[in-house]
Amino acid sequence: MPKYFGLTLALFFLMSSGTLPVTAEVDALAQVEGRSSVHGRLKAKDGAVISGALVKLTDSSGRRFTVSSSADGSFAISGLPADAAYTLVVEALGFETMRRSDVLPAETDLDLALNVDPLQQEITVFAQEELLKTTPEISSTLSSQEVTQLPSVSRSLAQFALLDVRAKNTAGSGSDGRTGTRLSLNNQSFRFTQYLLDGSTNFDFVLSNGPQQNVSLSSVGEFTVQTNTFPAQYGRASGGVVLVATKSGTDQMHGEAFAFVRPSGIQAAPPVSTFHVPNQKLQWGSTIGGPIRRGRTNFLTSYEQLHQERGAFIQSPTAGFFTGKLDSYIGLARIDHKWNEHQFTTLRFNGDYLTTNNLNDAVGGFVQSSAARTDVQQSVAGQLTQRSLFATWLNDFRISYASALPLWYTPITPSISIVRPSYATSGGSSIEHLRTGAFQVMDTMSKTWKQHQFTFGGDYLHEKAGYNLISTPLGTYTFAAGAPTSGQMPLRYNVTIGNSDLSYGQELMSAHFQDDWKLTPRFTANLGLRYDYQSNASGRTNLQPRLGLAWNPFGDGNTVIRAGAGLFYDQLYGQLQRNALNLGPDATTASYTISNPSYPTPPTVSGTQDRRDIYLLSPTLNNPYTMQLSAGIEQRLPHGFVLEMDAAFLASRHQLILINQNAPTPFTRTAAGQTRTAAAANATRSYLNYRRSDGTTIPVANVQQVSNAGNSRNPSGEIRIRRNFANHFEFQASYLYSSNITNVFFTGGNNTGTSSVSGITTGENGPSDFFQRHRLVAYGVVELPYAFRWSGTTTAASGLPVNPLTGVDNDGDGIASDRPVGLSRNSFHGPLQAQTDVALTRTFSFFEKVRVETRAEFANVFNHNNFVKLTTTYGNTATPGSSFLLPQAGIQNSDPSRQIQFATRILF
Repeated sequence: MPKYFGLTLALFFLMSSGTLPVTAEVDALAQVEGRSSVHGRLKAKDGAVISGALVKLTDSSGRRFTVSSSADGSFAISGLPADAAYTLVVEALGFETMRRSDVLPAETDLDLALNVDPLQQEITVFAQEELLKTTPEISSTLSSQEVTQLPSVSRSLAQFALLDVRAKNTAGSGSDGRTGTRLSLNNQSFRFTQYLLDGSTNFDFVLSNGPQQNVSLSSVGEFTVQTNTFPAQYGRASGGVVLVATKSGTDQMHGEAFAFVRPSGIQAAPPVSTFHVPNQKLQWGSTIGGPIRRGRTNFLTSYEQLHQERGAFIQSPTAGFFTGKLDSYIGLARIDHKWNEHQFTTLRFNGDYLTTNNLNDAVGGFVQSSAARTDVQQSVAGQLTQRSLFATWLNDFRISYASALPLWYTPITPSISIVRPSYATSGGSSIEHLRTGAFQVMDTMSKTWKQHQFTFGGDYLHEKAGYNLISTPLGTYTFAAGAPTSGQMPLRYNVTIGNSDLSYGQELMSAHFQDDWKLTPRFTANLGLRYDYQSNASGRTNLQPRLGLAWNPFGDGNTVIRAGAGLFYDQLYGQLQRNALNLGPDATTASYTISNPSYPTPPTVSGTQDRRDIYLLSPTLNNPYTMQLSAGIEQRLPHGFVLEMDAAFLASRHQLILINQNAPTPFTRTAAGQTRTAAAANATRSYLNYRRSDGTTIPVANVQQVSNAGNSRNPSGEIRIRRNFANHFEFQASYLYSSNITNVFFTGGNNTGTSSVSGITTGENGPSDFFQRHRLVAYGVVELPYAFRWSGTTTAASGLPVNPLTGVDNDGDGIASDRPVGLSRNSFHGPLQAQTDVALTRTFSFFEKVRVETRAEFANVFNHNNFVKLTTTYGNTATPGSSFLLPQAGIQNSDPSRQIQFATRILF
């Protein structure tokens, strides 16, 4: 029997039979015998119920009776003398304290409404009837309830981000670690998506692959994806911003314990695989929160652990699989303390750790088990938030620090790498160790004055890579695509001589001002201005005006017409600085490309006849920026539905691109199969040597310089219909139609984003790598009879672009970016993508405060193959080879096949 399957059946039998032993604490003060009582219900001003509030009654002698409000906001204190008057005090974290004198037990039904405490703005109250937005940004928000109710076999926040129709995963949705959190918003590069955790930057500044810190889903209070014309307090991103707010404890002890089990024997075979492979997972943890001192200090702790064993299918040359093992640990602790009516402090500590022997199926597809390596990813962080109320001014001060290992890998058995495209890759000797740190101070002031809501502030961010070891000592042989032939020799040999131990960093500063101005009862203007400074960029005039308008034409709040415009600057990511130090002319390492090398004994390099490739940054490298325009209408419909229609246009300039400063003269092909030797190409280069800072010269081949010559445009239209939870169900569906044209898609690597023929731009305009013209996303939750709940998500989208390559170095420049004659960049696309996930939950109640949920989740119910990466080798012929557009195995190259997992949650 597969591992964990017996445990799964036992948990389900125990839950379904209702025999799980549980306990519940009963407040004795609420059961005092007497002749009368005080009871009622607590609500926020907008009608949402308030649970976990502390309700205190005190008589004239000082005797006190205390209860907590229940899940529906109700409270009751019985056993009270009927002839006494009481003072009522209600305290709830997130709300102003309420006091009422001369309360008599005869008042049997108190309907109390609390005001939100301005010191605790992060706490969001959801009303039964949602207010329409009067701001221009296009965004999606999920509450903690939606995050826990919707299906997610990966339990990844990135998977929930994909419920925003403008968000896309850039690798298979089952990918591990930070690769699995890498998001493209608005068809932009994933490196231009910004991440915030509790208001502070949570961005991996070197690799820019996603968030630097990870937190458990059970500790998330709110999750928001902002994709267009967001306010001035958010910046350093033109693609969009992903915001995560963690939960706080309340005045009532609460929490959950959970276990998710994926048994191996019942999972579908992965895409491309011709047989089943091991696929099992055990994920468990708990979150507990409550009072340390009621009404003053609350705490919340969270812990989650994962063990996974996943087989990676090896499709060529011999079908097989490699079992990867992964373990991860995530922890968080948070304390919230209200000093008085004017001071509120939050302290948060969190950390995560991951280790595996096959991150993202590094072995799998065409990659053989001899290429296996050990990977580690880790972060440790803390944040202090101080909110202070000075008269009518609210000050929000944050200070945070995070230390991380975003990249730390070592080959298990180092050897020379042998690459045969579309056939097999074996061996490897690359090592990289990267440690980073980020220190940030932020301050924001806000004030409401007459019809204005002012917000202004700024931040200082210091980021440093204190240790970055890079080495590839044994090199790589690359052969022609396909199976080996008798007497075949390699096309080239790439090797990096020496080791790099790098230290680098940057400083960033920002300032912003925002005025949300209610000009008339029906018309609101959002006026903003932001400035960003980055020490590693040349630009110093990064002013970003923001403008938003919202009009309620009928004055009833049921219709809002809105528009927005603004400039949004990106930050230059640290990988550029890392590559310039590691591959620049003054580097302690040197990278060489030797054409037609000796084999199997590697050639000796570093002589004066050997040319190295170097990587430079333009001395006037500026921050890329995007101009965004949007317009839309939001209309409330009958039965709680809301319709939104938005159009957006993004025009990006100063996008990053690699320009070869020492490219050979263009080699214009007129027919398939034409090639030029490396020697002939080198003879046409502008110069043979490059002068270093110490005055010496080195022989060079390609001199790749990062410049600002890229641009793109992205018009889109979106229709969204949604319904907040009421009458037992909620629903949202969004459809996006978009267009995207860019002349480059550069991701930071030393050869990415290079043109097919150096110096020739014909054929380079095309869609971005993550462009999907049509995209539909829907999700819903339905409460069923007998305490069952159904939830589901569905996605359907166009196939991703495919860039056709010849598989050989036609022009002899040492860069394998050559396309067939007459074909432009990303001129093909993969098949339609579609996936439906569902979850069925049964809830059992034990006593008043304990519930147990049993849950079954089915991801990709219809087992549709969703390919992220297809074989790009068209061939050096007039017609495509047989392997062109064939899918590649591996968790990064496709979304997972159908997966089934079972879960139990104990909530109290």
